Amino acid sequence: MTDFFYLKKYLHEHKYYHLEDKIILELQSHPDYPSLIAIVDVLHFYDIENVAARIDESELINLPQTFLSVFCTHTGSEIVYTKKRGLDFEIQFANGFVQKLSRAEYLSGWNGMIVAIEENENKKNRQGNMVSKNAVLFLLGFCVVGLFQVYLTNFSNPGESLFYTLCSLVGVIICLFLVREDLGFHDATISRICYASKRTSCSEVLSSNGAKILGNLKLSDVSLAYFSVLTFFSICTVFQNSLVIYNWLALLSIPILLYSVFTQYFIVKKWCILCLGIVITLMLQIVVVSIHGFNFILNVSDIKKISLFLFVFALMNFVWIKIKSLIKSDLSNKNIELKYNQLKRKYAVFKALADADTSVNETALEKLDTIVIGHDNAPIALNAVLSASCMHCHKVYENLMKLWSKNSEHLKMKLVFNINAENLNNPYNIIYKQAMSLYLSGEYDKVVALLNDWHVKRMSLENWKSKWEFGQTETGIETIQQQYNWCLENKILHTPAIILNGKLLPKEYEVQELNFFIDNLIKEKTLVF
Repeated sequence: MTDFFYLKKYLHEHKYYHLEDKIILELQSHPDYPSLIAIVDVLHFYDIENVAARIDESELINLPQTFLSVFCTHTGSEIVYTKKRGLDFEIQFANGFVQKLSRAEYLSGWNGMIVAIEENENKKNRQGNMVSKNAVLFLLGFCVVGLFQVYLTNFSNPGESLFYTLCSLVGVIICLFLVREDLGFHDATISRICYASKRTSCSEVLSSNGAKILGNLKLSDVSLAYFSVLTFFSICTVFQNSLVIYNWLALLSIPILLYSVFTQYFIVKKWCILCLGIVITLMLQIVVVSIHGFNFILNVSDIKKISLFLFVFALMNFVWIKIKSLIKSDLSNKNIELKYNQLKRKYAVFKALADADTSVNETALEKLDTIVIGHDNAPIALNAVLSASCMHCHKVYENLMKLWSKNSEHLKMKLVFNINAENLNNPYNIIYKQAMSLYLSGEYDKVVALLNDWHVKRMSLENWKSKWEFGQTETGIETIQQQYNWCLENKILHTPAIILNGKLLPKEYEVQELNFFIDNLIKEKTLVF
């Protein structure tokens, strides 16, 4: 599976932090994945303003500093992150590989297609990145405070204790990256380190049998727990007073690091750079402890300390196994969701489900007077059954308007109101009565503005009435009642409901997912006409 480094970098650069994972999930389930069409559709799906076009090389100077482009290599065409560097270019592929090219080299591989997006101006949607930054600052602050505590605790001779604790912190950081790689959360920088040469591969080492200790417990998991507990232990104790414990830990770590090197060199025959980083960290800690010689005689106080260390170490492993299991379960659910979306977003599947769904009396529906948004001769008609008091109708109406605005030449929306106009106790009926009254009098722009105020801007009823309330015509009320009776006859008792080609939209699909099929629907209707 591709890691989408080029897309993650581009979205992150334009401050779409909150949408990175969602966009990639949608992209993988797009029926045209992998392609530039799929990317453009998904960007539209999340209302990200974008431009996709084939341009001449002379227009490159007018492009923004960064954009996505299609670059041809010996393995085929690939979508790449592209950055202009003066007259030269830098491109990044899906696997994270970065290549610097001269203008001539870039032009020889570029096929002329580009995609550029607008920067996200919605500050509310940048919170995900703020959380990440705050987490990094918190961890950095913890490291600084921890090292300062070690300095104060070992004030007479702080050098060795600080270095030992620093090694433990480095061990924790390396193990976190190892566990991330093992779980499949890849990072561009780490991937370049892990696959620096043909002889290096973190994934092969981590997936080998030699990386496992007991069942799902891996050496990387044990290392994370070990360095985490060791960090807290070294912060909370005086280094000189705990030397005998560090001696035992050094002794026990020797077979572990030898086993790791042996497995990589003789069994897997690939090096894991991160694993070697842990080996080096352990060796440095052994060197620090060996300065004072080795003493393995334990007194009662030492036995208590090492017992506490082992207890916390075992508890950390147990807790981490549970957490890792939950993470894997979540990833598995996402993978199932991905496969489900891949299946249902195939047009043949959509068509089969739509054809098998409930039919309505289309002839009677066509005879109804309804509010039509769009050209009367548009080949595709989407009938939306709505109710003003239905909260779910807000989002459906908003998504329908977005779909229509992107396909206004081929799509028209027909609004059917499922409200009992004779019910004077429903205060929300006034909204659709007013809309129908304006529509029948030919004030179409006001109709859209009125409905947008209610469904999109979501005005309160009081504010809406102060702006739009005036007398409704009896014709408008009668028309709405006819629509209500049609809904009863066709047993459409819920809202919102979408009717396409005389069939109710299958319950497996949301309105916004019609984005994935609109081109096929247009093509079918165009052929018929």
